[in-house]
Amino acid sequence: MKHIHKWICALVSNLDENLDDKTKILVLENCGRSCITESMKLRAKRAKKEAKNIEDFLKNLSKVWSHLKLKGKDIYVEYPRCYCPIVASYKGNLPKTWCNCSRGWIKELFEQVLDKRVKVILEKSVKQGDKICRFKVVL
Repeated sequence: MKHIHKWICALVSNLDENLDDKTKILVLENCGRSCITESMKLRAKRAKKEAKNIEDFLKNLSKVWSHLKLKGKDIYVEYPRCYCPIVASYKGNLPKTWCNCSRGWIKELFEQVLDKRVKVILEKSVKQGDKICRFKVVL
């Protein structure tokens, strides 16, 4: 596993050094989009189907996905630790670019269910030394 983590750090560092921001973000977001499970998308679609409006959908989804946090009109996805199966056990900091994979995962979830584009902003990252990972979702 140590070899894999070293390889991932080298890969992301090379993306950072050789690609413009838009391209490297797109590459990692698309990786995250492919990582989301069908079962998670189905849970979210069920939450939407049982809702009268977007607020109901978000409340329903937060009941089946504990990482979704609703704070007033703001929507957040918060993780107490890194759940990425590829790097969760890695003890050091990763290049910030890596977390765009998780942004893609979250975007895929909301865009598939709501059938519209959303914006996901990385605010905090455990792999950057923060105590939690936090993504703000803008519908």
